[in-house]
Amino acid sequence: NFAHELRTPLTAIYGYTEYLQKAAITEDDRLSAIHYILSETRRIQTMSQQWLQLANLGHEQLHWESHSVAALFRQVEQTLRNKLTEKAIQVQFFDEIDTIRGDGVLLQSMLVNLLENAIHACGTGGRITVRAAVEHGLKTVTVQDNGKGMRSEELRHITEPFYRAEKSRNRKDGGAGLGLAVCKQIAERHEAKLEFTSQPGAGTTVKVIFTTS
Repeated sequence: NFAHELRTPLTAIYGYTEYLQKAAITEDDRLSAIHYILSETRRIQTMSQQWLQLANLGHEQLHWESHSVAALFRQVEQTLRNKLTEKAIQVQFFDEIDTIRGDGVLLQSMLVNLLENAIHACGTGGRITVRAAVEHGLKTVTVQDNGKGMRSEELRHITEPFYRAEKSRNRKDGGAGLGLAVCKQIAERHEAKLEFTSQPGAGTTVKVIFTTS
């Protein structure tokens, strides 16, 4: 699957590089080709990083500590600030609990991946709510967006590696269908579980339920 995913961007990069080398083109065409090469290179970089993370998650030693939820939310927002600004998406964070116990690097990675999926699902001017709270005696983090939503058939597969509900959209934004697979592995390493609810046109809600922190 990984080799298959690499074939498309590598073919595009090779083709556009050859085009730049051999063809007499305008400056606008040259800049367009360079932009496409950079875009496909970033996609390969994203895929490689996510695949390595997914492959290593089962072997990494977790560094268990208590982490401030407010600080964790600030770090995630800072990481995604440019993407949020580009699409004029409003995000509200509610930290109704003080701390979550786990590996700080992995917790941040999981939240960034969940927020990125929400951003991709939202149109320009969309809204995302992130809430950390206690529900039924368990600490939870919920990410809710008002994006396009998904069908029940898609929900059954979204944590499978390389699964993409909308292949064209994910190729365009650099996704490879690995982000939610990484989230699932991180959740499982923290003895947590992911729950998804969604309807087409009504947005998606993802809930991380911690059973030990």
